[in-house]
Amino acid sequence: MNFIERIKELCRLEDLSREDFAEMCGMRYTRINNVLNSRGHIRIDELEQIGNAFPEYKHWIVFGVELPEAGQISPMTKHESGNSH
Repeated sequence: MNFIERIKELCRLEDLSREDFAEMCGMRYTRINNVLNSRGHIRIDELEQIGNAFPEYKHWIVFGVELPEAGQISPMTKHESGNSH
């Protein structure tokens, strides 16, 4: 799963529209929509915004792995444990 697929999976599991996701991250909808449709590349500052909006998922979003001992999980782990929303 690549970065874009992880963002889409996060939105699916957290039941977020792209508009909601963009708002939570402090980004314009058109910008995040272009990135998620492979019409643009994510910038470092945008990656930081996404990480700030979802601090427990930062490591998973960027690298695709979890570090549960450091509090870094994926949305799948959150939902499997019953801690959604």
